[in-house]
Amino acid sequence: MSDNTSNTAASAYYGTDAAPPPQKPKRHVPLWRRLLVRVIQAGIALFLLFHLYALVLRVLPVPGTILMTQRAGQGEDVRKDWTSLDKISPHLVLAVIAAEDAKFCEHGGIDWEAIEKAREFNRRNKGERRRGGSTISQQTAKNVFFWNGGGMPRKAGEAWMTYVIETVWGKRRIMEVYLNVAEWGDGLFGAEAAAQARFGKSAADLTPLEAARLAAVLPSPNKWSADKPGPYVRKRTGSIQSRMRVVANEGYAACVLGDEFRSSLPKPEKGETPRPPPVFEEIPEAPEEGEEAIGAVPADGAPAVNENDVLNDILNSADETFNAAPPADPAAEPAPEAAPPAEALAADAATDPASEPPPADEGGPTVLTPQ
Repeated sequence: MSDNTSNTAASAYYGTDAAPPPQKPKRHVPLWRRLLVRVIQAGIALFLLFHLYALVLRVLPVPGTILMTQRAGQGEDVRKDWTSLDKISPHLVLAVIAAEDAKFCEHGGIDWEAIEKAREFNRRNKGERRRGGSTISQQTAKNVFFWNGGGMPRKAGEAWMTYVIETVWGKRRIMEVYLNVAEWGDGLFGAEAAAQARFGKSAADLTPLEAARLAAVLPSPNKWSADKPGPYVRKRTGSIQSRMRVVANEGYAACVLGDEFRSSLPKPEKGETPRPPPVFEEIPEAPEEGEEAIGAVPADGAPAVNENDVLNDILNSADETFNAAPPADPAAEPAPEAAPPAEALAADAATDPASEPPPADEGGPTVLTPQ
């Protein structure tokens, strides 16, 4: 009954022999537009995955990085051992801040002042050595989420994820992750693997000198050696140890190491002239030629060994700084036979004040607690 009524109504509307109007054909979507939609959808999914991964890494260890995979693909034996920041020597925290990012506790992830200085330096030195302005936060974002190279797209992603981890992780977690994914050459990743391989000890037991050496080779870990440093690495180590003292005394590592490392220097009273900012010793530029030049290959395939390593290690373990001149010619001015090495050096410096001091090397111990 109802079907007949419907048919009668349709016939009355369209006419007795009229058929229903044809449906509109589906509009053809060009292939390029469909591909564009897929790309946008994939980009949104990847964007969300990056942020979800960052949230997960706030509490879980980093399982690996793209660089680790690349090194393994190149045949290297990748060694890593995730270690809590509580089990890493504070000397190493001071060293990497002193060497890589003195304003780590002050900036929000990107040090725009350092970037501008790097741009100015590179503008003045076109075609020569170049200087970067990446912070520890930026390096961590690159190491965990991206890869070396990639141009501006990778840089843009790195900048975004830098702000993400600054917000989600905080400074202490960023430092913990950085010290566990940083590369130290020969397939070594992280402070614990580097400390065990280079110095035969746990990362918790690193001395100021050893920490400074590990920080010194970070820009070129597969070229420079922390346990067998050449002249340039030794100079760089000395500068870093000097900067470590400033970092400790000024409280520049307090956001990582806590109140114990906050500056105890008196603050100026109202109306008093502010204390001038601390002066950091400049880290020497890498040589452009020779075995330690980035890109050069040693003749024997191994870094040069400085014969004074053992002596300097002994001197640096003392509670004073040695800036003695090199020993005089034994034939012209023999040193007292009974004097131990440190006393002999001091005696030579006293008798020959005009002599030049040795090249900048590892300085004295770093004062960890601000006085």
